[in-house]
Amino acid sequence: MDEHYGKRLGFLKKLHRYYSEKTDEELLYIRAQLVREQHMLGNVALLASTTPIVFLIFGAQLGKYFPHDSVSWVVAVVVCILIIVWSINHNFRKKSRVHLDLFLIEEIQKQRSQKSQRPV
Repeated sequence: MDEHYGKRLGFLKKLHRYYSEKTDEELLYIRAQLVREQHMLGNVALLASTTPIVFLIFGAQLGKYFPHDSVSWVVAVVVCILIIVWSINHNFRKKSRVHLDLFLIEEIQKQRSQKSQRPV
């Protein structure tokens, strides 16, 4: 296993240990919060798809402030593109973290329910 996956495996073990130490009630609340976050992660797609429409709608007004041959127009477009790219990247990183946390919590809950069903 290379160094990259070794670091990730260490992180996953720490995260699993963290969630394993929580009570069932705490896991329930954490899971509810994560599901809430999971449903809120669709706003970036809305941002990325509506930004060009906003430029089309307000194009005439923007033309007054940013002449086509000025550097400020290029700067504004580059900043807008950087914000969109950062937002999409942040969205997918957050989404993957939420899915990871939910998976670990569900696995811990499954393990606990299987242990409680076994006769002693």
